Amino acid sequence: MKILVAVDENAYSRYAVRHAAKLAANTWSDVTMLAIEKKRAYIAEEDLGREQAHPKLRMLTRYQSDFLGAFGPDIDLYCTNEKNSFVRRQGNVLEQDVSGRKNFLLHLRSGDPFKAITAEARSEDCDLIILGCGHHEGVWGHGSDVTGRVADAADCSLFVIREDSAPSRVVCCLDHADISQESLELINQWVTIYDAALEVVGVLKHGELREDVEAKMGEVLDYYLSRDIPAMVRVVDEDSLESFIESGHEDDLMALWLKHKSPLQRLFHSHKVASLVNHSSSSILVLR
Repeated sequence: MKILVAVDENAYSRYAVRHAAKLAANTWSDVTMLAIEKKRAYIAEEDLGREQAHPKLRMLTRYQSDFLGAFGPDIDLYCTNEKNSFVRRQGNVLEQDVSGRKNFLLHLRSGDPFKAITAEARSEDCDLIILGCGHHEGVWGHGSDVTGRVADAADCSLFVIREDSAPSRVVCCLDHADISQESLELINQWVTIYDAALEVVGVLKHGELREDVEAKMGEVLDYYLSRDIPAMVRVVDEDSLESFIESGHEDDLMALWLKHKSPLQRLFHSHKVASLVNHSSSSILVLR
């Protein structure tokens, strides 16, 4: 798995780095940590020293230390004794390769954060984007809706983190049993990491029988029970699904299966996905 951790100067980015480290420690994923310089056109500043022209390089180095702090004696998994400098890559990207046994890259891009994050995810062929945001307030810049726009536009899964504390419950909203093995396993990872309760929510669409939905969700339930992960099954009417997700608590992780052209994707068209991500009280995992 390839993980992209997008960071800025706010406390929620430190939380995102810590949670990303927990996942990486469990999965041995390749990791790219991305910072974005929104105001400075750094390519034109060749006359300045790097630390003057790119103050966010220091920020990336601090977050690198936070990330490595989660590994203890296994620090060599994402760390090497070699001291590589930042180099300019194609596409106006500054890169420092700090890999150990697994790939770990620090990247700096310039421009709009939404465009930079989505471009980076596509360029690196990432499977999961992890980024933090605040509660009901401007994030990634005052009045910004970056997280919601990324959730709408990204081709891969997205984890939006709001709190540093571990969720006590993972609520996985599905509308069918045809969910990918990778998504089921990602839910498995977070439930295990957080030692959280798991609730599988089926969506009852108009004209469907509750018993049929419960039977489909039973297939997902069997997957987790076979891995010694207890889970509860709940059925929610599609008309009340949005309010159900918005009612998630701060210590919940709400997961939505939004594969392209899936029934849930059609139910949550773009502006609804962005609104849920931007205004939900809970952390949200969008699975694709």
